Amino acid sequence: MMSLTKKIIRVLLMGAMTLMSSASLWADSSVPHIFLVQNSGWMLPFYDDPNSKFKDLVIELSNRVAKYGNSEQIVASFNQSMEENKSPLLAYRGSDKSQLRAAVQSIQLARKPGRQSYADTDFKEAIIGAVTQFSPGKSCLLWIITNNKNSPDNSAETIEKNKEFYNFLQGTGEIKRIVAFPHPMEVQSRSKNDYRANGLMVYALAYGEPADQVLQQMLAANAPFGKQPARLKPLDAEALTFVPKGVKNESVDASLASDRKTLVLTFSANSKPEVAELTGQFRNDFYPYDIKSAEIKIDTEGFKAVGNANITAELSTKEISNIPAGSLSPDINVKIKIPAIPSPWDPEVIFGNGYTSRGVILFELEDQKLAISKDFTQAMSKLFPRDPLPDLFVPGESAKKSVTRQAFIIRVNYPGWPLLVLATLGLILAGGLFVGIVAMRREKNYRVSVDGAQKSYGLKPFSEVVIKDQQGARVGVLKRGLGQAVPVLDKGKTNSVRVM
Repeated sequence: MMSLTKKIIRVLLMGAMTLMSSASLWADSSVPHIFLVQNSGWMLPFYDDPNSKFKDLVIELSNRVAKYGNSEQIVASFNQSMEENKSPLLAYRGSDKSQLRAAVQSIQLARKPGRQSYADTDFKEAIIGAVTQFSPGKSCLLWIITNNKNSPDNSAETIEKNKEFYNFLQGTGEIKRIVAFPHPMEVQSRSKNDYRANGLMVYALAYGEPADQVLQQMLAANAPFGKQPARLKPLDAEALTFVPKGVKNESVDASLASDRKTLVLTFSANSKPEVAELTGQFRNDFYPYDIKSAEIKIDTEGFKAVGNANITAELSTKEISNIPAGSLSPDINVKIKIPAIPSPWDPEVIFGNGYTSRGVILFELEDQKLAISKDFTQAMSKLFPRDPLPDLFVPGESAKKSVTRQAFIIRVNYPGWPLLVLATLGLILAGGLFVGIVAMRREKNYRVSVDGAQKSYGLKPFSEVVIKDQQGARVGVLKRGLGQAVPVLDKGKTNSVRVM
């Protein structure tokens, strides 16, 4: 009830609020989507199986991501360039769905110039070519639809080529984020019986910071496939989320916000703790990697505080170990020292909804040891039999340490009486002003005698009226301030004038 009263009074005190225009739904509407569709010889069963849904998948993917980033979409096939056979090769650029669909359907397997053999595959060439040709100097989001076989010059060293490609991806700073969506799709070549596949891989590569923001928003919305992707990059950030289970302080509440990441601590101003003691667990967000071991430190930054004090935090452990991908650690205790909070008379408290301090908790992992999840390896082995895919996910140098920034909000609820006091004073003041204004606007009649002849004059505060004698000649003026009216004779006039 008090909360409702505070809201009503706040509205009365602050008056009508101007509606703010909503922020753009997506991080950057200028980020284009580039779809790289593999059409080398390795993809034969996806093209000549009459029941293949390969091209349908590409079209459906373009539809699902269309509302994120730029409405313009780019479709290109890729294999390996050789003489007049260029890769990647533009098939469509625009925002017309029917034309995009027709362009995807028109993509066919590429052959080596002057030969019957199909083209080889070069992932690195495809990525560099797509960025430089279709989005030069600008951020873009690349989607690679592939059976994950990388074999430049038809190399039999597929494993080594895949590792080289992986190192290229990890070492390129402009590529901010890489995720992979394994997709089941059984196909059997109609022309070559020994060419078959159980599935393919859809990679999403964020080239540049704006594309990374768009991709993160998509992943937060569980788009585009409604499932968690495998993360290849970054492996030096976003490792953990602290998930609260309880608080030893009876007056403090701890929870995760609706985004399942932001930690929210709530308490009343009259029961502010010096130290909030939380019990919780670390969730391993490094899917598909298990955290085998790591040294851990905690810190805070970004919080506003009263005076020079700051929010500090302390962990009950200095090491974590054996946290499976997507799973929770054993219980961890976190002590958070709460600094002074504002007075109930602080304008932010009175005219805001209590007091809120926003910042981040930093979890730093040193000597971080990751291992690809056995469950993930087994699942991929079924999807890509005899394929070296799991080796691609072996953590590199960048995965030896990480810093996770978990958003942290402290909310303090205040009693409503300061607002009630101000509201009462405000109403009294407003009432006094209203009465004063009404009084000032009211006209008062005055009887004025000019040389013995009387006449009535109506006069409002801070106004004046001309005084005339019996013959109608001007004598002077009658002026009124807040008090009694006063006659003022014109220069040279000697008439006897007085207010009765």
